[in-house]
Amino acid sequence: MALDIQVAMGDSVSAFRRGMACGGHPCGGLIGRMTTLPMVLDPATLTVAFVLLAAVLGTLLIFSWTLNRRLKAMAWWGSAFWLIGIGIGAANLGKAPPSYMVLLLANAAGILSYGALYVGCRIFNDRPGIILPGGAGVAIWVAAFSFIYDSQGYRLILASLLTGGYAALSAWELWRHAVQALASQRVAVVLLLGLAVFNLLRGLLGISLTSVPWIDSFGRRWSPEMALFLVVIGPTLAFMFLSMAKERLKFEYKQAALVDDLTGIPNRRAFLQAAARLLDRLHDRPAGCLLFDLDNFKAINDCHGHSAGDHILRVFARTLTDNLPKGTFGRLGGEEFAAILPIGAKDAAGIAEKIRHAFAEAGKAALATSGEVTVSIGCATVSRTMAEDLLRRADRALYRAKESGRNIVVVV
Repeated sequence: MALDIQVAMGDSVSAFRRGMACGGHPCGGLIGRMTTLPMVLDPATLTVAFVLLAAVLGTLLIFSWTLNRRLKAMAWWGSAFWLIGIGIGAANLGKAPPSYMVLLLANAAGILSYGALYVGCRIFNDRPGIILPGGAGVAIWVAAFSFIYDSQGYRLILASLLTGGYAALSAWELWRHAVQALASQRVAVVLLLGLAVFNLLRGLLGISLTSVPWIDSFGRRWSPEMALFLVVIGPTLAFMFLSMAKERLKFEYKQAALVDDLTGIPNRRAFLQAAARLLDRLHDRPAGCLLFDLDNFKAINDCHGHSAGDHILRVFARTLTDNLPKGTFGRLGGEEFAAILPIGAKDAAGIAEKIRHAFAEAGKAALATSGEVTVSIGCATVSRTMAEDLLRRADRALYRAKESGRNIVVVV
């Protein structure tokens, strides 16, 4: 490095003198010469930069987990960044070539970081089974290391296969088993696929080099080119993980605002939104509204307690879930529920009777007493209308059902 600086300084002074001798601007020759100087990337400096960057990103992800302990995947992803930083730092920052034990443990840390990356993806998707998948790669590496220690090519092939396989599995996990369709998750899939391809292609260099210097540099234990690649993809991937966590929390908060806490089915707001979308799609076709009201619900609370009343509400919600398509029903409030379906009056009455009988059996079993648990149902069917108008028509039918003795279905 010192020799390069001295040569550059000598060239600069010569250019200065030539410029003055020719009567030109003294900086003209200097600038011309300096623009031709090559940029030299110091591997040691890049190693330190990457290790520090990995530590910062890992700490940031783990800190995000401490702010919301439900996001356990952030802790695993943060640990992955710490492990890859430790592994690369241990293998490349020493003055002497790494020993047997350093190579074994440093590469094990790197492979374990990819395992932690995969485990984090599984946890993010609420999938079980984390210890065996995350540690399998390290177990393979440790078992094979004594046989391949003398061959850098074999070490490169095995490490690349393990890390590339983990990256590919992580991409598959986020794409195939996604709980919600998150935009940042799709970007993370692309990045992980790129990381998988990078590692697997790097493994091919353990078989045969290409005679292209910048490509063959990826086959070495560490190179400026590889450091630059990791310095770019590392922060991008960490940012995507943070964005995924933010999207997940936003989705959960939105869902919480649309789900009834007690029964777990859509609340009034969610039901009206879904009903409006359904009615817009039907155009001239009829829509049937079923309005449910549990009979003598106050008496159930008085006689059996509010916990029993809450249980009966959950039983009825489960009855609706078992007998109606998802997204067509909801709890309006108290003991009142509703459903809007793309059906005519006859079909609406048939479904209402089925629900009435099913709830009578389930409710009686839930209370385990001789008392009856019943529901009155009002049905209204009309074309080209608003959800609120359809509910008003069904409410009139429900009033007639209550007036007629309850536990019946009235269709208007």
